[in-house]
Amino acid sequence: MQADLNIFQLDFESISTLVVKQANDNLVITTSQIKGDMQDIQARCRSVSLVIVDYVQLIEPMRRERGENRVQEIDSILKQLRAIAKQFNCAVLGLAQLKREVDSRSEKRPTKADFRESGGFEQEAAVMLGLYREDYYDKQTTQKGIFEVSVLKSRFSSETTVNLLFDERFGQFKNLAKSNY
Repeated sequence: MQADLNIFQLDFESISTLVVKQANDNLVITTSQIKGDMQDIQARCRSVSLVIVDYVQLIEPMRRERGENRVQEIDSILKQLRAIAKQFNCAVLGLAQLKREVDSRSEKRPTKADFRESGGFEQEAAVMLGLYREDYYDKQTTQKGIFEVSVLKSRFSSETTVNLLFDERFGQFKNLAKSNY
């Protein structure tokens, strides 16, 4: 019986501290501010595992170059986020807005080309995911609650699609492979 209980015991020393930093009170955020926040968090917690940027197109360039358009600014911001990931040895998950053209075409599933304002996403990202829900576009579909997560690009695996069950009541994703849903 004691051996069975060991699998349920937590090793609290191996659990990292979760730090949530919201920057929504700032009207403007730059990669310099993100880097400074990371340094502060790292000083308190020793390491950072994951940074989530919601969303990349809201980040302002550290400085504007004469003649630089928004696509070039986003490309520069993405390079800076990648450098932050390398410097802090952590993953950076950058949420991005898609182009509006997705809504005007018959095939609504996102592609790499749909990432708004930049081809830099494809160049800088190690992994690109596209999210799609048939019942968002077609209320009569038989695919209610099915959420497609497509690996549009990956340096580590092949491109594929995984279907998840999305429980709207709780904002929760569930594994469709389990039979008890």
